[in-house]
Amino acid sequence: MEVIVSSLDETIDRKRVTITRQQVTTITQLKKKLSGPLGLEENSFDIVKPSVADLAQYNEHISDSDLPDIQIVVHPTTREVPEHLQTDEEDLINGSMETDPRVIMSCGHGIAPENLYDYCWNMLRQRNLKFTCPAIESHDLRRPKTCNAEWTLYEIDIKAKLSVDERMLFEMKMNHNHWQDEQGIQECPDCHAVCERLSAENNRVICMVCCQNGKPHFEFCWQCLGPWKTDNAEYCGNIQCATAKGPKAVQEILQTCQKKKIDQYINCPSVRICPSCKALIEHIQGCKRMTCKCKFQFCFVCLQTWDNGCGYNKTCSNVARCQTIQ
Repeated sequence: MEVIVSSLDETIDRKRVTITRQQVTTITQLKKKLSGPLGLEENSFDIVKPSVADLAQYNEHISDSDLPDIQIVVHPTTREVPEHLQTDEEDLINGSMETDPRVIMSCGHGIAPENLYDYCWNMLRQRNLKFTCPAIESHDLRRPKTCNAEWTLYEIDIKAKLSVDERMLFEMKMNHNHWQDEQGIQECPDCHAVCERLSAENNRVICMVCCQNGKPHFEFCWQCLGPWKTDNAEYCGNIQCATAKGPKAVQEILQTCQKKKIDQYINCPSVRICPSCKALIEHIQGCKRMTCKCKFQFCFVCLQTWDNGCGYNKTCSNVARCQTIQ
């Protein structure tokens, strides 16, 4: 079949590309097929869902409704930091592990431009109406404190080196978020049906369309759009969500998190609290070595201090149980 491809700002001429529908069923496969005719590297552009100004996930399956018109976002070839904006401050996302140059934000914290783009886009995806600095200033689990300084879109545009496409994407998503907030509605993250919640205090939303179609994830969180993971009506169980606050909520997350295999160890909790600063950490991928934002390094399997207690050449005696908050 033939698809028509265009970028958001239309700097790339609309192109017709022939694909084999049976062989192109995911976003990843579609990007590989389009990169050649478009003359772009696979990692230099992403595919947009025009209806919500959202980026399609790489492993997401393509439906016939996504074709034949496709819009893409073209990323900049580089996010080089101007010398007058560079800082020696550690990256507020990856800490000392970040080796790319950092840009200084208006609040005084440093961040690599690529991390700034990713973080701000994730905030928009979670329906935030403004950008705030996530730098941790206090690691007290009971009274956590973050910077929360507000960044303007103009500042992000300059310091993240947004392409024209990315700037348009951000503006479209911000307008969409404001519209949803005013209307008091939210789109189901799975089927994109419009949903309402029972009350302003209820963040647990049931998508009736998904429920009627027998889909497993018909309950989602109004705040973070993640699947509702707990039986508690007050919080969804997603670490990044604003509803997951307080010792009780954190303990519930620790107890109900999924188990996974890390290295050769099975049934490891996917969520831990840092033994040093007590911050919540989720293991996404990689080995058992974990470096917290407070720079403390430990083994995610046995919870022993890295190097002094555990290490790459040391075998964990056991998988540590779910931690208990004192």
